[in-house]
Amino acid sequence: MKALFKPYLIALLVMGLLDAMWLGVLARDFYRQEIGVQMVAQVRWLPAALFYFGYPAALVVLALLPAGQPRPHQVARAALVGLVGYGVYDASNLATLQFWTAKLAVVDTAWGVFASTLAGAAASAARQPA
Repeated sequence: MKALFKPYLIALLVMGLLDAMWLGVLARDFYRQEIGVQMVAQVRWLPAALFYFGYPAALVVLALLPAGQPRPHQVARAALVGLVGYGVYDASNLATLQFWTAKLAVVDTAWGVFASTLAGAAASAARQPA
């Protein structure tokens, strides 16, 4: 597991930076428009921290193990983790929340796949040579 510490830190950094850009700048108005009154006025930091520290750990373990896989397989597995993780979240919200739209679910899931793929690729590159 010691060999996964550097890839974890890289995935944590990439996911954190990408999501900060996405949620804080690029798609901020989109989420406000789509979610509306469901958005909290102030971020709840404990659940956010649990996600932002936990998700990269799961991404690295599920995408990079077992050791020795070719990098394209690791990156594809990272994309799959993003699809499943964000897809389940968005499908559950679509099924249970009044203001969660199909448009929001598709955009958010696509974002999760994209960010997870980049974070997984960066973590893979940090773990092994090409």
